[in-house]
This record gives sequence, C-alpha cells and structure tokens, in this order.
Amino acid sequence: MDFTASEASDIAMRETLRAGRCTIVPTMRNAPLDSGTFAATVLNGAEHARLSQADLYYATADMTALALAAAATPPRERVSIERLPSESGFIVFEEPIGGYVEDVGAALAGRVTATAAEDVRITTPIVAASWTAWTAQDIQITEGGTVTWGHITRDGYIAIPPDTRGIWITYYSPCGVTSGLPPQTVLGTLPDGTTFTAAMFETTRQTVPDRRPLNWDNEILLVEGMEFTAARPDTTDVWSHTLYTAWQLMTATGGTRWTETEEIPRARAGRKRDARQNITGTSAVRVVNVHTAHRPPREAALADAAASTGRREPSWSCRWPVRPYRRSTCLNPSGHATGDCQHEDRIVSGHVKGPPGAPLRTGTTVHLWDHQPRTDV
Repeated sequence: MDFTASEASDIAMRETLRAGRCTIVPTMRNAPLDSGTFAATVLNGAEHARLSQADLYYATADMTALALAAAATPPRERVSIERLPSESGFIVFEEPIGGYVEDVGAALAGRVTATAAEDVRITTPIVAASWTAWTAQDIQITEGGTVTWGHITRDGYIAIPPDTRGIWITYYSPCGVTSGLPPQTVLGTLPDGTTFTAAMFETTRQTVPDRRPLNWDNEILLVEGMEFTAARPDTTDVWSHTLYTAWQLMTATGGTRWTETEEIPRARAGRKRDARQNITGTSAVRVVNVHTAHRPPREAALADAAASTGRREPSWSCRWPVRPYRRSTCLNPSGHATGDCQHEDRIVSGHVKGPPGAPLRTGTTVHLWDHQPRTDV
C-alpha cells in the first residue's frame, strides 16, 4: 500500500504502461495530465484502495499444488463474483502459480539504462494476486470528466461498457527479477562501457527508494458470466484458471471439503497502525491448506519439490498421481431442460488413497457371480 501511493510507484507504472504490460487502461477526455501519467495515477490509486480493503490469505505449498492440479482443465462454470472468498482480497502463494520467460532487455526495460545482452533469458514467477468485485463505474472524477476504461488488445483499444461487472485481478511477481541467475551473469553494457551483471543489478535495487518485495506484473478483468477458454501458455489466462480454481476449493459448499483455514491475528500495535493508515480490511492472515483428509504425505511433497525449479509452477505428480477433476453440477434440475438453471463446478478427488497393493474399495455393496455368464446368447 505504501508503495502504490509513492512517486516511485507512479514512475514504475508509467514505464509499465509504456512497455505495453497493462491490459486494462483508464482514460479521460481533457484529462489534466498527459495520458500516461493520468493512467498511472488512476491505476495506482485503484490498487491502493483495493489493498486497503483486502482480506489477507496465504496458500501453502500443498494448497498451491492442489489448485494447479485441478486447474489443468479450465473451470467449466461461468465467471461468478459469488465465487470470491471475500469481496476484496490479497493472496500470497508459497510456490509460483506460473511464470514467463523473456529476453533480458524486456525484463529490465525502464529499470536501468543499458545495452542488453542478446542471449540472456529471465524467468519471472507469479507468486501473489489481489482482487476485488469491480464495475467500470467504480471510479468517477468530477473535476474535468469521467474515467472510461478499455482493454488493450492485439487489435488496439476496445472500450469497456460502463455497466460491465466483473472481478479485477492484479498479479504480482518478486522484485528481484534476476534472482534466478548466477551473480556473474552479464546482463548488458552501461553507457560508459562498464559490464553490467546480475549482482550489480540487485545491488542497485537495494538503494531504490520505497523498495518493496513484490511488483505489479499484470492485471486482468474476468467479466461476470464469461466462459473460461483454453489458456495461452505463460499468460494471465493460465494464472486466472489457477486462482479461480483456488477460490472454488476455498468456497466449496457441496461434496468434498478440500481446504481448512487457520487465522493468524495481527498484533494489537499493528492493528492500531493499520487503523491510522485507513486500512479497512481485516489485518489477520488466513492460512489456507489442504484439508487433513486429502493432504499428501510429506515424502510426496518433498519429491515434487526436488523436481521443481522454484521459478515456475511446482510439480504435483507425486502429491496427486491422478489429479482431481471437475464435475459440472446443476443447481436447479427442474429448469435444466429449458435452460433455466445454473451450473457450478464441484471438484472431485481423483487420486486413490491407501497403502500400495491394497485392494480398491469403492463401495459397500458386493455383487456375487456364482457361475460363469453364458456366452452363447
């Protein structure tokens, strides 16, 4: 929150907009500022408000892996604001829910003036997200006009209708973009001819004002009622499938109970400080873990961790050898024939529990055949 209200954040957001990394952009006719500065100010102000109202969540490594396993197929139900565990929230995942790889020049754009090396690639993990129920009319500016919103697409700017409702999601990555590289890796050459390394970049970052652990990476709007489609790899599509699946697991009301939550309260002094900073969201952190009835053994988690890079989504092949799957459930069967019904996903356990070699027991009824069936019929 502190960083989103700082001048350094406005500068970083302008560079993000200039680099084309924002997909939702605000505009205003006759704005008092240039378009980039205006958009950066509005986006930072909106994120500041979102964070001030957010309930706080932390997803354990097992919970992250479960969401990834279930999200291997896109959600089947349409986007619903009712799926949110809270109207506004901020969640940190113990392991990345995805990531992307880019040239060092794109990764460092706006951060340092240097001629980038040609053969260095940087992997950026996605480790956190904020969200809120949102409409295009949420922000109104009476001095000079009204904010309008639009999507930046491959075909250009497409206006978002003012009556649009949906879920605004902001994705965060760690600020240490080069932390996955050996310190001696050459990133480029500075204007004075000095070789610029990963270690030098991290040292420079330590002196930046308002330094923070997480960085706004990208955002997306899930429009109420839209259908999920096949995701393009390494995009907000993939991350949104996982985040929405995590919400489904957290808010499931029928069938399997997938999660259990421990609430860690904020110290009294911290709560008083939050109140002075106009933080209206709860200061307690809700730690979300897989329910003990479905939690994998520690050995399986360690085996998966050994196969993971730490910079991308983790492996879950040992924790859930057969991943959980989705079942579309009709909430109003009487209206199913006429299409006047609503469906929601129920995530079903897909793995077989029990010791290796044990017989598979799927029910209590046994059908006994006391003779061979006839084969001449």
